[in-house]
Amino acid sequence: MKKLLILLPALVIMCFAFNRCLKDAKTPDPGYNVVESGTNATQILEAPLDVYLQADRAVRYQRDSIIAKGIKQSTFTFKIGYISLTVSPADTVTFPKTVTLDFGSDTSNTYNGKMIIKVSGPMRTAGSYSAITFNNLVTGPSTITGNDTIFSYGNNGTGSIISHFNMHGGQLVGYGKKAITYDGRYFGKFDISTRTSHIDSLAIVATDASGVVYKLSNGKTYHPNLAPTCNYFNSGVINTDVWINNVQTGELVFDYGYVASGSAAYVCDDLGAIYAMSYVNKSYQQFYEFIPKSFH
Repeated sequence: MKKLLILLPALVIMCFAFNRCLKDAKTPDPGYNVVESGTNATQILEAPLDVYLQADRAVRYQRDSIIAKGIKQSTFTFKIGYISLTVSPADTVTFPKTVTLDFGSDTSNTYNGKMIIKVSGPMRTAGSYSAITFNNLVTGPSTITGNDTIFSYGNNGTGSIISHFNMHGGQLVGYGKKAITYDGRYFGKFDISTRTSHIDSLAIVATDASGVVYKLSNGKTYHPNLAPTCNYFNSGVINTDVWINNVQTGELVFDYGYVASGSAAYVCDDLGAIYAMSYVNKSYQQFYEFIPKSFH
């Protein structure tokens, strides 16, 4: 199998336009557009995941900061880098409360606009939830929309907080500026002692403007993990099934634990691999390097 070493930056599609992204003439036609599907699948995976991680971090950050600083007042504003985080009421006992992330208007930053989180109760308590809405929240070419909610299942008894992230009515701009719509859910686990985030289960179904359907899920064994000292998922696998006219045409496998020449396994790095396969021409298999999204 010929290996094509191609950089696929997260949420950036232009590298796929290079001639070196074209398949060798002897390579079988996979039956789907690998460049377009790879770009869209990356967008579908990483944009909603970033929303979840931003919201989850904001809720935990404001709680920890209020405890550390002994804050008890009606409103208080923190800073996380260029992001202004405002919480009201600013204490750990009064609910519901509103946490607002203001990303500002500087288009050189990853996000512009606001994310508003309505927190019903302590998110370490089972039954509490955070409802997320967006006010002109823009990332790259996409305006983030939809109705997203994080539900808490509380402490699982082994030192982890379990949460369920529901997303409905999401919209993105994909390859060729074509619209993508998606719905889905994550089951996440946050290890209190190590402060490591895990994706225990993921399911996203998306449809692009051409009618191609993407079904994303994670394997039962290789769960993606995000350590507190790393901005990248450094292990785990996500599968993407590509469906055209109700027929599963191909599959893209995102490997966050990919080890490039000279690197070590499961270290914190921006290295990933996409394995593209076809169910139309089963002899088709291609390999692409890509740069996973950095989560701050």
